[in-house]
Amino acid sequence: MKISRLLTFLVAALVATVSFPSCNKFEGSQEIPAYIHVDTFLLTTNYPFEGASTHNITDVWLYIDGNLQGCYELPATIPVLERGKHNITLYAGIKLNGISQTRVIYPFYQPYVVESFELQEKRIDTIHPSIKYYSANESTINFKYMEDFERQVTLENDTQSDTTIIRTERDDPNNWNDAYNNSHYSGYVWLGTTDTNDTIDYFCILSEEFNDLPNQGNSIILEMDYKCNEGFLVGLKARIGGIETFPLYNVNPSPDRWNKIYLNLGPRITDTPEASWFKFYIAGSTDPDKEAEYYFDNIKLIYRD
Repeated sequence: MKISRLLTFLVAALVATVSFPSCNKFEGSQEIPAYIHVDTFLLTTNYPFEGASTHNITDVWLYIDGNLQGCYELPATIPVLERGKHNITLYAGIKLNGISQTRVIYPFYQPYVVESFELQEKRIDTIHPSIKYYSANESTINFKYMEDFERQVTLENDTQSDTTIIRTERDDPNNWNDAYNNSHYSGYVWLGTTDTNDTIDYFCILSEEFNDLPNQGNSIILEMDYKCNEGFLVGLKARIGGIETFPLYNVNPSPDRWNKIYLNLGPRITDTPEASWFKFYIAGSTDPDKEAEYYFDNIKLIYRD
């Protein structure tokens, strides 16, 4: 009987030891983090050479003394365990191709660097990062194409298109506008049935030919602002003997507000080295009994050599 009671006691003690190991974690000193808060990024541009300062920066990539701490969706309050003075580097992050699963540092924006930044436990320090594109002096960045619709429209319609893109009226309330009063016009496409019962249900607009795009795995990004009540397609046309068409990205509608997207054309261009030239295209369609409206602005094709 005594042996049975002793065994019962030992088993209970063992269970208690196994079941509650976390009690030990409260022993000793605990690390209390400092905090870095980032609300958003401010992008400034040299408008004549870089276009408008529109962006869709969704994330901040934080480095402390050159070591990656993580990628955080904005706005972000980030706990860090370092103390004292450190070098802080903030990179602007985007959703490449508009996909949440492909969050990357945007390679054409400079990082924001703060040297000898004082970190103190419990304290929340707010940083307001202001960034620019890399300049031609700092990088081999190339703004190959820009269309802001402030002058003559350079996009042309494909032969299969029912219509073309036109420039809006000056200061139309639907236009994209910036805080610097640089923008007064946008591009506009309408699809539907006319008063004379003509059906206009498909558009396809093309860029000029590009015959010297790099094809060694470079990121070749098409930036674009848009507002539309129907989705659209972005792709490439290439001269390979004849004309080949490569549909690449389906872009969802954004009917209530302007949105910006960053589309990487580089992989297809790299995979098509035999092409003598490329054009990007934007295409859309709608049902005959529906009307569709598309607004576009600040279209840029950017890469590094």
